[in-house]
Order: sequence, then C-alpha cells, then structure tokens
Amino acid sequence: MRFPIHIILAFLIASVSATLASSPSASSSANPSSSTGKYPDKDEITKLFNAFSQGNYTVFFSRVAPNVNWTMMGTHPLAGQYHNRTIFIADTLGRLKNTLRSSPPATMELVHVVGGGSEWSVQELHGLGVGKNGLKYDNRFAWVTRWNTAGQIVEVHSYFDSALVQRLITENESPIYTYTDQRDTLQLGPVGANCRS
Repeated sequence: MRFPIHIILAFLIASVSATLASSPSASSSANPSSSTGKYPDKDEITKLFNAFSQGNYTVFFSRVAPNVNWTMMGTHPLAGQYHNRTIFIADTLGRLKNTLRSSPPATMELVHVVGGGSEWSVQELHGLGVGKNGLKYDNRFAWVTRWNTAGQIVEVHSYFDSALVQRLITENESPIYTYTDQRDTLQLGPVGANCRS
C-alpha cells in the first residue's frame, strides 16, 4: 500500500521529536520486543516499516534509538553519519520533503524484509514522486538495520540511488536569485535543514 511521502515527511518533521519526548510509554506499548528482551521477528519488523510507510511516525521513530548511528552511504548532499535521530530526520527527510511536489503526492512502500529474530535485518523500500522541477523520483532503497534486544534500531546503513538524490537536491533545493534580491539576512548552509547552496 502506498501513501503520500510528502505528507509522511511533513508530519514526521513536525511531530516526531516532540511526541517522543512527551510520551515515554509510546516505545513500550508499540514495542513487543522491549518486554521480552529479544530481537524483533520478521512480522514485527514488517509491521513497523508498514507503519512508517503509512505515516505512523511516532510508532516507527519510537523504535529508533535517540543516539542511532545512521549512515547514508554514497557521495551526495545527504551522505554521512548521523548520530542523532532528530538531526537525521531534519537533515535528510526534511531536505527531501522540500524538494518534492505535494501534488501529485509522492508515495513510499515496503517491498521486502529479509531477516528477523536476529541482530541484523534488511528492508527494501520504494519511493515514487516528482521533484519541484518535474524530475521523476523513482528510488529503491535498502536499509540494513541493527537492532538491540530491546527491539530498537541502533544502527542503519542506507543504500539508494545516490545519483538521483544528488540531482533531486541540486536541481530543487537552491532558490533562484536575481540582482534585485535584497541581501540583508544570513543564508543558512551549506549543510543541514533549510540549506542553500
């Protein structure tokens, strides 16, 4: 099942951090593994990633450790190691959201889960959308995830079409400036949310 990715990303950025901070019980109620002290099985991982695809970010990110080690593989504007869940959300998902059109809505779906019941699993996801400049965004990604015995994601290696992400961000993130623009405020960048290149 596919759901609009722009809605997923917008809601995610706006609400996840605040919700997680104010709801300490969200993690245990959405996380059967936390009470059993084992790694999540394939069904549990599938439910978790389907929740993410359907826009239930509170459930998904309550299962991501606050100090997660999330590595975006490749050489592109999002590449690097993120050691904080909030920074990862803002600096990757937020930037992608800002490059995609809201209509037609972008979608994301879980394609496969490999593994379960052990420390590592792999999830294949498929994202479709249109960049603000009309660029077709058709990206498949694999997230190699490491779990702790409390059922939290503590490490991710994210693989995807980095050339497409590079093009999407390069062509859609930077605003167009002219000689009539008044430059009396500092522009943020070159790395992070609201980046201007």
